Amino acid sequence: MILREREIAASTENVRVFIWKAFTEWKPVLEGMFGDVLIPEVEAEARKANVKYGDDQDAFEELTGCSIDSMVTPDKISEFRQTYSHVRVYHGCRPEDISSYKEKGLLVRDKSVQIERFRKNFLTGKFPELTEEMLQHSIEKLQPNTDKDEEWEVVFDDRILTEYCGQYHEYGSEYLGNLVSNLPIENKEPYRSELRKSGKPTTLKINLPNTSDYLSDSTIEVIIRDMLAGWLWCVANSETEAHTWWLDLSHEKPLPPEHICGHKVYNEETGEYEENSEIEEKHENQRQLTEEEKVEAMRLAKIALKTGQISTPPQNPE
Repeated sequence: MILREREIAASTENVRVFIWKAFTEWKPVLEGMFGDVLIPEVEAEARKANVKYGDDQDAFEELTGCSIDSMVTPDKISEFRQTYSHVRVYHGCRPEDISSYKEKGLLVRDKSVQIERFRKNFLTGKFPELTEEMLQHSIEKLQPNTDKDEEWEVVFDDRILTEYCGQYHEYGSEYLGNLVSNLPIENKEPYRSELRKSGKPTTLKINLPNTSDYLSDSTIEVIIRDMLAGWLWCVANSETEAHTWWLDLSHEKPLPPEHICGHKVYNEETGEYEENSEIEEKHENQRQLTEEEKVEAMRLAKIALKTGQISTPPQNPE
């Protein structure tokens, strides 16, 4: 039991996830990183500013008199990595069974699988007007734009998936949806409707390790630059959530399932994406347990670290 408490304490102390929407959580972190610029006097002026757009870096530079280019240095990128062990990202999909993600994680995209899915859905007699020749026509039209076949894609703001990239929730696969869109036939709605009959629109929540294996320094630079501009927008408009932010990321290696920390499923009755009760209840119970044991576990962990009974804390989040 004592060893488990030590592990809980070490994990709680060393796992910190950056979540873009959670402005009130990262605001003090950013102000600590740039304490010489984001001083109380500047914040007071920011509260009086008229800032319409969340990505207005010019407005930030005009208010502070500082160039964002000169502020985001390699040292700041390193500080961000030291502060956050993981970064929250999201993946849109339409699975019939979520268990495949729990078991296999996020696999790279394989368009051959989607082509076979097209054949199963549309070339088995239900739609006699569709032919293999029509499918090949779609494949050829898409070929110049699908050179990078084997990769998965995520976004840093789940609102992007619902407001701008509905194809992932609607069809489950952007490539499969594009195969339908490029069919040489005028009315494509019956086929789009067919794709919407299977699965449920789902958003996967992923804690992506904040390492160079997944997040390059240039990506971290973009994040910090947009945090600075977003800081001004949130302060000026008294917002507690950061603005909707379009930043996506693709990767060519599978993502292990332990990094998927939950998912939201679309509820047709409410019209909202709701947390999956089974997974979220499990994670909530884990968080409650951590809070109950945190003080004592932290004390035991410090003792253990001093005596050399444990050395390196676990790195994977719950």
